[in-house]
Amino acid sequence: MNRNEVMDAGDLVERFARRLRLFDSNADGVVRRRDVVAVAERLIRAFRVDTHSIGAERLRTAYEMLSLALLADFGDLARDEVAMPGFTAALAADPARMAGLGRRIARTDALAVRECLAPIGVAVKAEHIAEVIVVLGAHPGHQPVIQQALERDGALIRLAATIRPFADHFAGSGYRGLYGRP
Repeated sequence: MNRNEVMDAGDLVERFARRLRLFDSNADGVVRRRDVVAVAERLIRAFRVDTHSIGAERLRTAYEMLSLALLADFGDLARDEVAMPGFTAALAADPARMAGLGRRIARTDALAVRECLAPIGVAVKAEHIAEVIVVLGAHPGHQPVIQQALERDGALIRLAATIRPFADHFAGSGYRGLYGRP
């Protein structure tokens, strides 16, 4: 592997670590299962998704499944948590594992966008998707960076195609600022 490939792999691991840190509610370097699951409830409240709707259930289930996958693959099941150092080391050591996790996170976050923004219509502005990402845990001051990353696709983004920015982000093929500034 040449120097550029190592840097690219490190950058990709950092993208995953940044996304995981968005779940870390108290910034202690440990993501607990409850931190991941709480994201669904924040989204439901922030976007006024009917708490008894199928959309709310989809959100809850998606983040519950993501939390269980993170724990099973990278965490301490007895403590119900994932420590950042172990997470990044495991990702760096196993590209196939990284690709699988990238697909899972992309599907989950894209589902959040679709469920939260469905009342707007079939196409939404990048600023609306950026609002969802801020509720996911990105810093509110990074919303313009997130919006700019998304606007490479044009003024409107079809909800049915929202997986693309997330999938490309975790594949390392674009959308560098999708979750805000590093």
